[in-house]
Amino acid sequence: MAGGPFGRTWEHDRTTVWFLAVASAVTALAWRGITRPMVDTVGYRDTINSLEHGWGWVTDRTVGYPLVMMATGAAHGSSRVLFFLQLAMHVTTVVLMVDVARRVGVGRRGRLAVAVLLFAPVVLLRVVHEGTEALSALQLTFACWLLLTPPHTRPRAWAVVLGVTCGSAALVRPTFTLLFVPAAALAGWMATERRWRTAALVAVPAVAIVGGYITANGVRFQSWSTTPNMAYNLNSRTSTYVEELPPSFEPGRSVLIRERDAALLVGDAVPPQNYIYRAKPALEEATGLSGRELDRWVLRADIWLITHNPFAYLDAVKTSTVNYANCDSQPAILGLGRPVAWLQEAVHQVLLVGFVGVLALVPGLALAGRIGRRTLVVLGVGAVLAGYNLLITVMVEAGTARLRSPAEPIMAMMAVVAVASVRHALADRPWRKG
Repeated sequence: MAGGPFGRTWEHDRTTVWFLAVASAVTALAWRGITRPMVDTVGYRDTINSLEHGWGWVTDRTVGYPLVMMATGAAHGSSRVLFFLQLAMHVTTVVLMVDVARRVGVGRRGRLAVAVLLFAPVVLLRVVHEGTEALSALQLTFACWLLLTPPHTRPRAWAVVLGVTCGSAALVRPTFTLLFVPAAALAGWMATERRWRTAALVAVPAVAIVGGYITANGVRFQSWSTTPNMAYNLNSRTSTYVEELPPSFEPGRSVLIRERDAALLVGDAVPPQNYIYRAKPALEEATGLSGRELDRWVLRADIWLITHNPFAYLDAVKTSTVNYANCDSQPAILGLGRPVAWLQEAVHQVLLVGFVGVLALVPGLALAGRIGRRTLVVLGVGAVLAGYNLLITVMVEAGTARLRSPAEPIMAMMAVVAVASVRHALADRPWRKG
């Protein structure tokens, strides 16, 4: 897999390059080249407010994306600079995945298909919204590209860059806090020599970045985590059976049940399973706790519910997995018209069924010796990284389609590589010869 993503090899992808240029221009025109706030933008701006006042209080959001917002003039309002920066990030993710597809032998049409899949309007929400999706997708995609393009020289520098990428991703999206674990394992497994050293060179810088941030939060605010939201995110996995809490959790137990029921009846922009954020003021009043003490109370309630109701927890995870696979539908998409949104939902479901169906053929063809090792490595690395995002999301958070966004470039690449490989394997059928 020698070579780089930029160079003479792109002369064979002129159609893809032209598509990226035209699609980027259309994207800028369709959304008028400016970002739009979303539900989580309030939290990012609260973090910016804390940073502007000397990081005076613990923030619900990690500082990675708020720093980008500050640098692009989006600290207190929408920004054209941020829009075009996120568009550039997105184009870069496409280029990296197209490069991987080329290295594994996918033809020009397949490589163009990767670009087309990643420029669907629903995917471009990461460019439009003031959210972490574009940056976290770039970080996860870059980690994937690094793993699939190990250099012949300076392997130590390569491993350190991979570790820094994983560590910095955790400061953008807390679900990537442990991303260095699968990345280090993959790097060590793929190394031809000194595997433990390679894995350590990936893990050490990531642990230093994440550990340093957690230590800073702990020393300054007694919050030993990347974000105090951990307990509240996990609460979404217990919302359907919160009434199972014992009386010892009163009066907070009654507040949780009341606020959960209200969220289910009324509905809101926030998913009902995330009712806990609206319940916090009432919970503080009822329990007399606030800050870190309330965080610990909520986490203790979560752990009690999960350990005493493991099958109910698994049912919540299963439901989140279905939500994770759905198509996103937010105002930035509905603004293009409901027929467009409906069409995208239909196409998404067809692509999802095709993606699962084609990937299901790969193991059998591999056992029959019809799939090459290089292809299996690409699909394996992609599956581990995309699977990590899936598992952490559905086990700890609500599992909405937005949270799938960082893994979408990898999944698009995997889909095209799998289709090309299966097509090639079935085209040369020995039972048809003779």
